[in-house]
Amino acid sequence: MGKRWATVTVTDNEGRRHSVDVYACSTYDAAHMFVAHAKTIPQSGLPPLREGTVFEVIAGGEIHYIKGSALQRWILRERQERKGPAGFLFSQRPTLE
Repeated sequence: MGKRWATVTVTDNEGRRHSVDVYACSTYDAAHMFVAHAKTIPQSGLPPLREGTVFEVIAGGEIHYIKGSALQRWILRERQERKGPAGFLFSQRPTLE
């Protein structure tokens, strides 16, 4: 995807949509940034995120859907593969668990 703006949206149990705009390298990175925002700013009013959550990522005029379980696998894999300062910073972001 290259680094660009994306809008990530999740729908809560009452059908309300919650969106955050992020500047990310990929659709998975965008969804992960949504998780980081939701978990580090609890007063943001975003719904609880779980492995069953579906993230809608809109970037470059395309819509992508990422299930929370796939995002969790991606996060764990990236934590193992990324090295150096970028890997350290990535490891500081929260997971879905």
